[in-house]
Amino acid sequence: MTPAEKRKRYILLKYKIAAIVRRTIKSKDGEIIQGERSLEMQLPPKYKKPTQDYDIYSPKPKQSAEETEKELDKEFGGDYFKTIPAKHKGTYKVVSNIDKDGWADYTKPGEPVPKIKIGQTNYTTLQFELKKAVRTLKQKKYAYRHEKEKNKIERIKKALVVKENASKLFGKRKQKWL
Repeated sequence: MTPAEKRKRYILLKYKIAAIVRRTIKSKDGEIIQGERSLEMQLPPKYKKPTQDYDIYSPKPKQSAEETEKELDKEFGGDYFKTIPAKHKGTYKVVSNIDKDGWADYTKPGEPVPKIKIGQTNYTTLQFELKKAVRTLKQKKYAYRHEKEKNKIERIKKALVVKENASKLFGKRKQKWL
């Protein structure tokens, strides 16, 4: 296959990547989706922020990333993805060989991670995401992330108020987006 044909195939199948990555995440193996994808599952639509990649806590990040890479390559029918070490030690990224886009980041958690099970998948709790964002804001070395974290804190706090008010109005029944 020529590079041009490979690029065309990648562009045609690119819409499938997120679903393929999603199905490789195994909660039974201790993997937990975190970050924006976790918020996406727990926040009302108006507080969600679009994101392309998945951030996953894994007890074996390199192995998990390589498994995702293999599954993507299998689905695409060739060597379209690679696993590379990220800037942060112990984190591994699955990126496209075609356009260098990142699709999954696997990292080993440095602390116990509270989780909530939605369907068959584990996600970090909103309270944990809030705590993590506040902690990042306190560190000068993450100044480049401060605006994103402020936005995340604001969205989570607003959603928690909405959730609390809904609970008062409707009792403890679970709302579709809560």
